[in-house]
Amino acid sequence: MHETRVIRLSVRRRRTGRSMPDLGPFLLFFGVSSTDHDREERLNRRFELEHFSNVVTLDLASPLEPGQYLLRGLPDEANKRGWTVGQGGGHPTGHLSDDGLEELRDWMGQRDRWVQPEARPPPS
Repeated sequence: MHETRVIRLSVRRRRTGRSMPDLGPFLLFFGVSSTDHDREERLNRRFELEHFSNVVTLDLASPLEPGQYLLRGLPDEANKRGWTVGQGGGHPTGHLSDDGLEELRDWMGQRDRWVQPEARPPPS
């Protein structure tokens, strides 16, 4: 793909909603024992929502086709999870941690803000 310039970024906080408390220890205290099959999945999802809480959209000089992308040229932390362009095409959106957002804002302060979009294969 062609190289394109990053014009600006916009940031909003991701809504995390109210997370369910982990009732396992409470129930175990009262002698209720069972296997929580999806506990790990819930904890991973909660971690993702809390840690990667910034929804960042990059305005590029030339819009991209819908799909998953890596944007070569961005800081590693900002590019770790990849970027998504929605159905209508346009600008990539990603979820960043506070550290990743800080790195990206520092990077935006430089004069040459060029990135090389690279299609990312879908997760298997």
